[in-house]
Amino acid sequence: MTTPPVPSDRLLPLTGAQAGIWNAQRLEPDSPYYVVGDVVEITGGQEPIDPAALAEAVRATTEEAESLRLRVYDTPAGPRQAVGDAPVPPPPVIDLAGEDDPAAAAAALVEAERARAAETCREMTDRPLYSPVVIRLSDHEVWYTQLGHHLVFDGYSGAMLARRTAAHYTALVRGTEAPKRTFGTLEALVAADREYRASDRAAADRAYWVDRFTPLPDVDDARPATGPSGRSLTARTVLGPEDTARLRDFAERHKATWGEALIACYAAFLHRVLGRTDVVFALPLMCRTAPVELRTPAMAVNVLPLRVDVHGDDGFGDLTRRVAAALRETRRHQRYRGEDLPRDLGVPGAGALLHGRGINLKAFDLAMDFAGATGVMRNVAGGPPEDMGLSVLPTTDGGLLLGFEVDARDNDQESVDGKLAGLLALLDGLLDGRAVGRISLAGGAGAPPPAWTPEALPGTPPLVPDAFDAMAGTADAAEAALVCGDER
Repeated sequence: MTTPPVPSDRLLPLTGAQAGIWNAQRLEPDSPYYVVGDVVEITGGQEPIDPAALAEAVRATTEEAESLRLRVYDTPAGPRQAVGDAPVPPPPVIDLAGEDDPAAAAAALVEAERARAAETCREMTDRPLYSPVVIRLSDHEVWYTQLGHHLVFDGYSGAMLARRTAAHYTALVRGTEAPKRTFGTLEALVAADREYRASDRAAADRAYWVDRFTPLPDVDDARPATGPSGRSLTARTVLGPEDTARLRDFAERHKATWGEALIACYAAFLHRVLGRTDVVFALPLMCRTAPVELRTPAMAVNVLPLRVDVHGDDGFGDLTRRVAAALRETRRHQRYRGEDLPRDLGVPGAGALLHGRGINLKAFDLAMDFAGATGVMRNVAGGPPEDMGLSVLPTTDGGLLLGFEVDARDNDQESVDGKLAGLLALLDGLLDGRAVGRISLAGGAGAPPPAWTPEALPGTPPLVPDAFDAMAGTADAAEAALVCGDER
């Protein structure tokens, strides 16, 4: 327990989203994976980038965003939070321009900052939960970190914070006023959350999710672990602008979004790898439907399971429409907290619905203007490791950065590279008009199928009447029979 150094009337309960993170970290007190965030890499521009002005811009944004100044206390009534009122200092500026390889030194420093934040923040109570750093690599390249505990912000918040920092920096450099602050308050955010959780809508959302996953689908397919736990392996590749345009064109023809089409491809991939028609995977949702939620940096993201039927004879269009319909249903009920579902279902194994497999689409703009220089967000801490998890980020040239993550206990780097290649081969085949089950995941014509997936079905699928005629034509009349109920 901790004694809050603030009056009790200033203490606020955690939101449902924060409570999920609080409980998860308490269950894994040594886990470093509840520190999240990005590095914003600023490059280019005609004038040198001013590290001191950037540090002041980061400070001003931290002062405006109440969630970045949160202190959390473990009280007899449960965890409570308050916004700190101490002056916000500017972040330290570390100059690496004199290093032999400034980029490598900066990457190592970012990793060290991530580890330091994880070690400092995992206790959660009565301590700062956000600590940025500015890193100078050269006159025309400066980075800064946005790293903190998941209790205080999420990926959507990170983009809001970076845009606001860019606005402050641009105003400072050009001698103008930054646009008026529009961030909401923590008190208003907590009030909106409490209002929802006491509403009839919350009860209806709960009933929807309990019905949707009763009975529980088969999600117990874990293989015995053979190596150290808590690690993942990642493969990354870029889907270029031309291939991304092809995906967008397909989605537009089928009245869907490119994200819905890519989720459909991921569902098809899991169907092929797992051999299931009832496919379930985790899907992070922004979970910001009220105006105060949309404009307040905070922890709000929700993870809910998406359940889709996938068959080997599905075409990409039909499957994408099925996924789009499932997503519409999910979004209508997205304020129900996913971490409550295992408790509300009350059956063993329900927790597997939210862990392991999942796709995370970050479709918001990750590039911004810093007084003529370009800042690009790069995620460096994304939460607990997944198994066959796919992350998707837009690139500045119109492509998509794909990251595929697997459990290191059951895979090696060759395996994760092969699975990402198989996913891309499946996407290419689906866009070519082939059915889900008739695309080789080997990635090359005539190549042997990977050990982790069944082979594609050869040839063109016959019509059922034609297949029956062929069977009847080759059968011995004395041994063949047509059975319909009691008639033979």
